Amino acid sequence: MPEPQPIFADMPSTAFNKEQEFTELYLSTQDRLYQYLCYYTRDKHLVQDLMQQCYLKIWERMPVIRDSGNALSLLKTIARNLLTDVIRRRMKEDTQWLEAMKEQVDTLVEAPGVSARASLQALDIAIDRLPDNCREVYLLHREEGLSYREISFRLSISVSMVEKHMSKAIRLLKQDLLTDYALLLLLAAAATAGSH
Repeated sequence: MPEPQPIFADMPSTAFNKEQEFTELYLSTQDRLYQYLCYYTRDKHLVQDLMQQCYLKIWERMPVIRDSGNALSLLKTIARNLLTDVIRRRMKEDTQWLEAMKEQVDTLVEAPGVSARASLQALDIAIDRLPDNCREVYLLHREEGLSYREISFRLSISVSMVEKHMSKAIRLLKQDLLTDYALLLLLAAAATAGSH
C-alpha cells in the first residue's frame, strides 16, 4: 500500500490554504466516512448530521492535520465518539420517557375506574410482547430494581448486552404504546388533568 501523501507538510506555513486543503481532504474521505457510519446506523439523516459535525471538527483542526491517511483515522474516531454520544442521549431520553409513562400509569392506578385497569392491561400486554431476553432484562430492572451490573451477573451476560436489551425493550414499548391510541389518549388526559 503506498504511503499517504502529505497534504501540506512541505508547504511553508504562509502558503497554507485552509479551504483548498479542507476541500481535498473532504473529497478524499467523504465516501469512506459515509460507508463507515452506515455500517453502524441505517438512519441516513443521522449519518449526514454526524458527517457534518465531523467535518466541522476537522475544519477546526486543519492546521495540525498532516496527511489524508491520518485524517481518515481522525474522522472515524470523531464519528465513533459522536455516534456513541447520540446513542447514549437517545437511551437516556427513552428511559426518561418510559419513567414518565410509568408515573402516568401509577397516577391512573390511584384513580379508580375501568380506564386505569385498561391502561395497566395495555402496558402488561406491551411488556408481554417483548422478546424474551428484553422482557427479562426490563422486568429485572424496572420491577425488581436491579442495576445493569446485577442483571449482568444474574443472567451471565455482559453489561453492554444488558444495555442493548434494555434499550430495545424501551424502544419496543415506546413504539407499542404510542400505537395504542386508547392508552395514549388516556395518558394524555391524565397528564392534562394532573396539571390543572
